[in-house]
Amino acid sequence: MKKWSVVFMLCFLTIVLAACNSGASTSGDSGDGAGKGDSVKIGSLHPLSGGLALEGQEMRDAVKLAIKEKNDAGGIQSLGNKSVELVEADHEGSPEKGVSEVQKLDRAGVVGIVGAYSSGVALPATQEAERSRLPFIVDIGSADEITERGFKYTFRLQPAASSFSIDFLKYFKDLNENATEKLSTAVIVHEDSVFGTSIAKAIKGNAKDYGLDILDVLPHASSTADLSSTINKISASKPDIVLVTTYLRDGVMLVEGIQNSNYKPRALIGVANGAFSNAKFITDYQSINNLLMDVNYTINPHSDLANDVKAKYKEAYGREMGPNAAYSYMATTVLLDAIERAGSTDREAIRKALTETNLEDHILPQEAIQFDEKGQNINAKAVLNQITDGASKVVGPAEYLEVEPVYPRN
Repeated sequence: MKKWSVVFMLCFLTIVLAACNSGASTSGDSGDGAGKGDSVKIGSLHPLSGGLALEGQEMRDAVKLAIKEKNDAGGIQSLGNKSVELVEADHEGSPEKGVSEVQKLDRAGVVGIVGAYSSGVALPATQEAERSRLPFIVDIGSADEITERGFKYTFRLQPAASSFSIDFLKYFKDLNENATEKLSTAVIVHEDSVFGTSIAKAIKGNAKDYGLDILDVLPHASSTADLSSTINKISASKPDIVLVTTYLRDGVMLVEGIQNSNYKPRALIGVANGAFSNAKFITDYQSINNLLMDVNYTINPHSDLANDVKAKYKEAYGREMGPNAAYSYMATTVLLDAIERAGSTDREAIRKALTETNLEDHILPQEAIQFDEKGQNINAKAVLNQITDGASKVVGPAEYLEVEPVYPRN
């Protein structure tokens, strides 16, 4: 009887271990657990809870839309019309959680990941994906370092932080040249993670070359509940322009604080701002956002395809598609395009296909989506937007212009 008990226990443990390892892929293997089944799995890594949940859920829904369109069109045709399955992951805005979620997605057998909205999460998450040889398409995440570490499996769709900063300075120079009244001084307000810090550093380092004098740089934690000290310092400095790099919640707090203060800057301009180009901020905060500008990624306003995608997104999820969601949609489309061309769920084959990406049919204000040897979208472009009467319009460059800019705003 004792012998049969031991045999039974060994069999039971074997079954349990097999169940625990199902769908897992070890470092260096093909990662094609999904390819052996009826569907191809891809991962979405975004903040679905916590302070950035609103943005993360919008981006996750855009990934869903891109997958739905692919499945409605017959799935991955080069793989016998296999359907695409989404595996969702929530990093909660935490770098540590981002790493552990990449590990979970790896074990789930995804063939690629789209994420992560926060540079602070994207940096360690892409490092973990590199270790697992798992393609990672960064939809939003601006820190230069993301594509400066010699990684082979990291690709980024949006412009890098240094690119945003130089684009802002060029737009500033153009605005001044065409304005009857020139502005010359600024204070930079930014959230203090690698996201805001890298952009502020790049602007300050190059500002004098474009005729802009930076009077002060004021960092804050994005989780802060009080920006009164920042508001007081802005009022004391009296800059022509306040430059702002924040997320949604602290961005709203800052603009409300300036609105209620005794000093009104001549221009309020976001640089890769997480609030000023956010669909909710644009439509729900009209009492404080009129004529705010933002140098940021956006949707091509002259693209019929973009209008079609925006309409589908609104119909499916009951809200407007903002720039964040648009980049998640396109990052997913880029990954699906690579899987289709690879004709395989082998991660190395998909990585190679990503390096050869040349996607001309898209919804972004740029030429074809192509990646350089570092994985950066070489044609990524930041445009200059301005909010007017509850809508954000492109006011530069000329090829994407919707309306002429109002500058200064007061």
